[in-house]
Amino acid sequence: MRIGFDARLISSLGIGRYISGLLPPLAEILDRRLVVIARRTEIALVRALTDGRCRLITSDAAPYRLAEQVMLPVTLLRSRLPLVHFPHYNAPLLYPRQFVVTVHDLFSFRFPDIHSGILPRTVNRILISNAIRRAAAVITPSRATADDIAARFPSAAKRLQPIPEGADARFSAGRNPGAEAAWQHYFGVRPPFLLYLGQWKAYKNLPLLIEAFAQVLAQRPDAQLVLAGHDPRHPEIPAAAARLLPGAVLLPGRLPDDAIPDLYRSAAAVVMPSLAEGFGLPVLEAMACGVSVVCSDIPVLRELADGVAIFCDPSSPASFAAGMIAALDRAPEGDPIGRGLTRAGTYQWRRAAEATVAIYERALAERPRTRSATN
Repeated sequence: MRIGFDARLISSLGIGRYISGLLPPLAEILDRRLVVIARRTEIALVRALTDGRCRLITSDAAPYRLAEQVMLPVTLLRSRLPLVHFPHYNAPLLYPRQFVVTVHDLFSFRFPDIHSGILPRTVNRILISNAIRRAAAVITPSRATADDIAARFPSAAKRLQPIPEGADARFSAGRNPGAEAAWQHYFGVRPPFLLYLGQWKAYKNLPLLIEAFAQVLAQRPDAQLVLAGHDPRHPEIPAAAARLLPGAVLLPGRLPDDAIPDLYRSAAAVVMPSLAEGFGLPVLEAMACGVSVVCSDIPVLRELADGVAIFCDPSSPASFAAGMIAALDRAPEGDPIGRGLTRAGTYQWRRAAEATVAIYERALAERPRTRSATN
């Protein structure tokens, strides 16, 4: 039976990494059974990722807009798909057929200030609640996220399935000094540097990271902090960076995908000071590249990097400063690095896809027998 996969967010930050990581092995396993819903402008990208194996349906219904609630269900119903996987919580409220959803976090509930106002906050909470309550199965990227969902939505507990994400093959420990030097020169990076890669939302805790780095500079004035990403809604971050010595904090903007592995490998450490995460993909990618990790001591990151990372208190600048100094002083090879490489090897997109397909098959086997379901 055919299985739909909604890839309209493939170019988005965060969720786009999940979609682009999962699609290639899904296409290998399901072949022509896989039907991908994509925007017209992204059809070529989907074809490249799936090696042309899957069938395609085009839909330009913008996510989180009225068209998604009205036009997307019509498109899906015309396609007569027995099952659709929505890799984010924005499943249409009126879609009547069976679906699987991936819920990456409950931050709309835990951190309401991430939304620009009460209306978008309310809409997102309605969408999350609808997806969790109606889905045949709810995939989460971690056990910690599954526990959060089970606590808030107890009726979903038996339908929750943690499936960890993976690190792409380009994230490996093999060094390319020429490429690393070229990217450093291009962006103005100077070793030794600490790298942050991610969004600038409030729960990412970047003002505390900058405050902690000011303490690092007192002992290591040669160090640099590279804060990748950009968000004009958070002017407090460049303002905090500007209070330090010129060049101490580098804001290169959103990094091109080709640059990320080389910048990982040449960093003294990858830092993640988050108050919460759904999974923590940069931590996994850093481990796969053989790089030290300095991160918050929160359940989801313990789940991912216990015994590997330098864990710090996300409420304490002094704790993060001590962790970053330890990383700067740590030998580039050693037991934590080796353990990180081993651990990262167990997180594979192929394995995630196999577990996801098993959920599809179980949902199809248990689906109500209706005339609308077609082979």
